[in-house]
Amino acid sequence: MIEARFGLKARPFDKSIGSRDLYAWPGLEELEARLDMAKRSRGIMLLTGEPGTGKTVALRRFVDSLNAEHYLPIYLPLATVTVLDAYGQLNRALGGLEVRSKSLLFRDIQRGIAELASQGKQPVLVLDEADLLRSALFDEFRILLNFEMDSKDPLLVILAGQPQLLAKLALRVHLPFRQRVAMRYRMPAMDETHTRGYVEHHLRLAGRKQRLFTDEAMLQIFVQSGGIPRVIGNLALGAMLHAALRSKDLVELDDLVTATREMA
Repeated sequence: MIEARFGLKARPFDKSIGSRDLYAWPGLEELEARLDMAKRSRGIMLLTGEPGTGKTVALRRFVDSLNAEHYLPIYLPLATVTVLDAYGQLNRALGGLEVRSKSLLFRDIQRGIAELASQGKQPVLVLDEADLLRSALFDEFRILLNFEMDSKDPLLVILAGQPQLLAKLALRVHLPFRQRVAMRYRMPAMDETHTRGYVEHHLRLAGRKQRLFTDEAMLQIFVQSGGIPRVIGNLALGAMLHAALRSKDLVELDDLVTATREMA
């Protein structure tokens, strides 16, 4: 109904958007610059942000940009797994064998990373939902990343999660791990200008070049979403549906008010 009513070729705000088609705004551009720096310096990077700010899709864009000849991206949504399970996932991603011994997994992982380094290939390990990681895993990864008496950083490790990750790492027990973090970035929300730009960008990708939202409706999207991209898209789609049901040519303030009430 939305596509037919507003002349769209595809559904806007789809999460399967290609990484090259992401809306370029200052928050994303700064993250990309930091990721590029982290890629060169290696070590550990923390990426935090509220749910829906675009952390995972930005990391997908970064991974897609890596030269396969020189980098091996490894994405692990570890969440609440045990230490042994985490080691097993990482070892398999590095091409290791199925082993159920922690000491053997540790050995195989370090050996796999060292072999890649000898081939001129750098692993890039992305741990998503890192705020849910068990506390024991922070110490395990700190020990695991100790190469040649802590004289080398052969890989980049990116821990991405909600702000609770910072609170967890602030505990004194995690001080040794925290001291090894080389870079941090907190994904911000969009301001009013970029909220509008985000909506218009996604509508253009879907085939709509003409104005669709009134100024009052766009302002309401910003106010109600707080500049969070996922919420922006949900509100815009909800308002578009209400406008389409009423055979409107533009999405107006009352459509946003209704969509906001239904999402509450």
